[in-house]
Parts: sequence; structure tokens; C-alpha cells
Amino acid sequence: MDGHIRSEREEYFEELCISVDADETHEQEAIEFFENQFEEKDFDPAQWLDIALYYSPAVARGIIDLVGPDDKARSNIAEVIADNLDISYGEDECQQFAETIQFALANGVPVDLDLVLDGCQRAIDDLETWADDDTKEPLMRLREEVLRLQGEQ
Repeated sequence: MDGHIRSEREEYFEELCISVDADETHEQEAIEFFENQFEEKDFDPAQWLDIALYYSPAVARGIIDLVGPDDKARSNIAEVIADNLDISYGEDECQQFAETIQFALANGVPVDLDLVLDGCQRAIDDLETWADDDTKEPLMRLREEVLRLQGEQ
């Protein structure tokens, strides 16, 4: 997600989160796996929180209180979302991104809204040459939501 090399455990957690989001696995399995990582020397709760925030809101809700304020402050979820908007711009994805941003902000995870706005604009600009208005609409709504959130801060 952000260029660092992932451990097998992180990759497994990502797979769990994807399975939870697809209703193939109960979120408790991913939450318990997360909880069992705290004693591991290379465990980075901020990185794992970003994985949950990006792939599975249900898992993120289950682990958010386990992540300390310092680790929340290191979250890169804005960058992760912004970097993926060029390939993840559908209705469901943009709606989930908006909900993720709202959830993160409400739970003490800082989100660089300017970074997300830049990602939205890049994705909209990329679509401009070939996509119709219906294709761009989810990104436009996401951009409007981020602007609204920015106005609240």
C-alpha cells in the first residue's frame, strides 16, 4: 500500500480483511489475529490499521480502540486512498472511502484531506479524456464530501 515490504503476517491480515469485506470471513477472526500481533517485534499497529481502514470497515471498527494515539497519528490512510483513486473510483469504493475518512476522523486518526482532494482531482483528470459523467460521478461526490469535511475542521 505505501511501498514498504510487507511481512507474511501483514499479507495474511490483508487477506482476512478482504475476506471479511466480501462476507466470506467473520470480522472477529481478523480482529483476534490483530490482537495476537502486539507481542511481535516487527508489529506496526499504524500499518495494520491502514490495512483495515482500506479493506474492511468492520475490522477497522473492531480494532480502532486497540490502537494508541501515537500509532493513529502515524496512519497513512489519506495517502493510501489518494494513491488508489485512479483504479478504485466506482460507486461502492468511493462511498466506502468517504465512510472510512469520516470514521477515521471521528476516532482520532488524522486524515490529510488535501492529499485526498489531490488524489480525487488526479483521478478525475485521468478520466476526463475517456469517461462519461456517470463514471466520474462517484469521484465528484467523494471530492464534495472531502471538501465538506474540510470545512468542518
